[in-house]
Amino acid sequence: MRRLGIVSDAEHQAVDAARDQVFGMLADRSGPFAAADRWAVWRWEPAWPAPRLP
Repeated sequence: MRRLGIVSDAEHQAVDAARDQVFGMLADRSGPFAAADRWAVWRWEPAWPAPRLP
């Protein structure tokens, strides 16, 4: 994409920085990944009705 000129070097660097930030949050279990332990054990309650689309 960069060679074709669709993604600029600045955009590529921004994506790289964001990727590093996300990997850091995953490793630290922070940000949206802070509750990963809770979500890992979450289960659907069998008594709940099945969701239905309108």
